[in-house]
Amino acid sequence: MGILSFLGFKSKKSEQPNGKSPVKNTHKANAISFEEQIAVFKSLGYEFANGVTKEMILTDGYDESMWEEIKKERLQEIEHQPFSLLYYYFGWRSTELPQYNYSNKCIWFDIEFIDPSDEYIWFMERMGAITNGEISFTDISLSVDSNRIESIHFKVNGIAKSWQLEKEGYIDDSYFQRFSYITKELNTKGNYTYFDDGSTQFVIDYATEAQQIEFIEKTGLKREWLGEGNHFNEHNSNKYLP
Repeated sequence: MGILSFLGFKSKKSEQPNGKSPVKNTHKANAISFEEQIAVFKSLGYEFANGVTKEMILTDGYDESMWEEIKKERLQEIEHQPFSLLYYYFGWRSTELPQYNYSNKCIWFDIEFIDPSDEYIWFMERMGAITNGEISFTDISLSVDSNRIESIHFKVNGIAKSWQLEKEGYIDDSYFQRFSYITKELNTKGNYTYFDDGSTQFVIDYATEAQQIEFIEKTGLKREWLGEGNHFNEHNSNKYLP
């Protein structure tokens, strides 16, 4: 399924049974052309990987027989929600690409998709990749105790750590929140950022203070620092104690 289907793109294929799109789009602005948005993102250092084309974005998730039918509508959707939908695409991934990821700038994710559990490992690896080498997660593994409680073990910049997660089959959304503490502990130049458009889907990025200010000024998107805004629960270390 394509990213705009997740984000509430209103087509016959993605319409929900109750007639509502799954995402409440809160960013309101005048229409901005696809090309103008790409130019702004490029000025901010965002470029798509080789193989990602405009046509690929406009037809993502649909059979070729439907492409001409949906291109115009999808383009209008992108241009009337300037920057927000394209921003999700910079964090998207596809098996059609040799390098898999649309870019190494940010990560698109849906909190409901931590299944199977090895998605925790994939996500942590990507959280290092988007920092341009400032943060490195290595030796990542998962374990499960006798009570079926999962834990993730790893090294961050050579420092060994373990995070207790949830029981197998349950999603631990505090997992995402805890990355905001890593940058404080390491005193990094950059920090993780957070953006969503009103649903369980979100984009996590990495920026310095100056980059955050410039991004918000140029795109108008209400991007926050990860850890702000009560988007995720805090980890309760006493939850599983007798």
